[in-house]
Amino acid sequence: MKRFDLALVLIGSAAAMSPAFAASNAMPGMGTMDAGGMGGMSAAAGATQGFMAHGTINSVNRAAGTVNITHQAIKALGWPGMTMDFGVRNKSMLVGLKPGDAVNFDLAKGLSGQYVVARMAAAK
Repeated sequence: MKRFDLALVLIGSAAAMSPAFAASNAMPGMGTMDAGGMGGMSAAAGATQGFMAHGTINSVNRAAGTVNITHQAIKALGWPGMTMDFGVRNKSMLVGLKPGDAVNFDLAKGLSGQYVVARMAAAK
């Protein structure tokens, strides 16, 4: 009988821990959310699902292939609006961008598991 009770306690504990574990991994790729760096984000390509977003360009680093964007909430990812650096899938999409530009962009998971900008266009 004690083994049965122990098994129930262990199963219950595992079930209770699952939401906490899931929440701790709910926002992969967020890394550093300010202009202080990429926070581990990679410009590596290779994604299966994209997430549309809207934001304003704060800075562009063409050499590093990164862009700092203040974006609105991305409900599909559970992300609130924030400012963060993103790697881009292709550096050519940074040509012509400047601080203050409003953009629509798609995020996709790169090979490293971090989100990168897969597409970006001026907001109309």
